[in-house]
Amino acid sequence: MNKINYKQLVYVVFLQIIVFISPSVLAGQLAIVIDDIGYRNKEDLAIYELPKEVNIAIIPSAPHAADRAKKAFEQGRDILIHLPMQPKNSAVLVEAGALTVGMNEDKIKHLVEFSRVRVPYAIGLNNHMGSGATSDRKTMEYLMKVLSSQQLFFLDSKTVGDSVAYKVAKEFGVNALERNIFLDNSDELSDVQHQFNSAINYARKHGLAIMIGHPRKNSISVLKKGIAHLPSDIELVKIGTLWRNEKIEPKRPFITLFDVEPASTSVPPFESVPMLRGLPKE
Repeated sequence: MNKINYKQLVYVVFLQIIVFISPSVLAGQLAIVIDDIGYRNKEDLAIYELPKEVNIAIIPSAPHAADRAKKAFEQGRDILIHLPMQPKNSAVLVEAGALTVGMNEDKIKHLVEFSRVRVPYAIGLNNHMGSGATSDRKTMEYLMKVLSSQQLFFLDSKTVGDSVAYKVAKEFGVNALERNIFLDNSDELSDVQHQFNSAINYARKHGLAIMIGHPRKNSISVLKKGIAHLPSDIELVKIGTLWRNEKIEPKRPFITLFDVEPASTSVPPFESVPMLRGLPKE
């Protein structure tokens, strides 16, 4: 059998890498976090029918918190504690067990520990509401010190523009991320679809989009369709892979080698015809 020499082999492999490289290597990443899990049976279960790369955030005081966490863990999903936090508007009601401005470090530690019992298997935490708490530096310093000691990640839901949560998390060595897109600030179907498309475009432009949504009828409809028809240059990822800086395995090999006979001009003695490169000498 004819053999290709070393230089020719390297050249062929190089060309195949360029032509057949997996799109996932160049893909933008999309991480979807669904908040407010633990209250509604029908809507929650519809979220659990989505691919396991869709992450869930469970409110500790929700009646089905522990059951939802167990089911998500069994499915291989990443789970967050969706911790209620104090908003700036004091008239807005917040769930029991909320983190409030003025809490000392011990109280915050006990609150996080209780939340971990209510939401087992959680790898991180994000804020529910919290415009007041996340913009208060001292409160965030206490929280991040606790998260660091308990090795929990943090996702800033960015419910307010002057949040200091992400910055303080970094200062305390907590691996942190920030939300980029809200899926359903408006519950109108056209608005939800627009936001999903915005997340795709954001991921293409910046390489990563973190989108937060909720278990609502139109949100579920858009997510089902959007994820099923996700563009080939967009990779749906678990939030944990971003926190841990894990590499996403490509969907297919980088290189495809063909079992074909080499061209005559690739076989020793590599004779050539002037002006007719690639045509074997007769």
